[in-house]
Amino acid sequence: MGRPSSIDKLDPEIRRRLIDLLDDPNVTQQAVADIINAEAGKPVVSKSAVNRYAQRMYQFTERNRQAREVAELYLSQFADERRNTLGKVLNEQIRMVAFDLLVNLKDPAADDLSPEDRKGLVELINKLSRSVRDLEQAAKINTEHEAAIRAGAIEQAADQAVGAAREVGLSDEGVAEIRTRILGLLDG
Repeated sequence: MGRPSSIDKLDPEIRRRLIDLLDDPNVTQQAVADIINAEAGKPVVSKSAVNRYAQRMYQFTERNRQAREVAELYLSQFADERRNTLGKVLNEQIRMVAFDLLVNLKDPAADDLSPEDRKGLVELINKLSRSVRDLEQAAKINTEHEAAIRAGAIEQAADQAVGAAREVGLSDEGVAEIRTRILGLLDG
């Protein structure tokens, strides 16, 4: 998208050192810039670049924390639907990414984006939107399929119970009551 920052251009080992320094609350951003420049042997980053990078890093960390909370919430709410949980979490993740992209397009820093980069972001948002739609349709189909399977199993259980009740001589009223109660599980 945009051009790489001075920090993105750093040697990976120096960038790891910068991240370690940023993780230390006792080290100021100016000190981080000074240390990195001293270790590089020349000025390679400014305090402003360190600040922008730190903000990106903190935003990324915050989004990941939020994503974990959403996943945990889904897991706690849908513990008995484990098969569908991953799809729901994935769907929510895609929504968050699309939202972040939309927010970033409105960010004043996005004014520096080239028309090609802006077009690429819009295309990505469109693809994400279609993906969300497709995932929701698939989830709906899966839910309907599972409900149909469950209904079939309950109907089969009712038929078997009725057959067994008749074999032992239960009255027609008793057989009908058993069938009604078993099929009542479909409503619950």
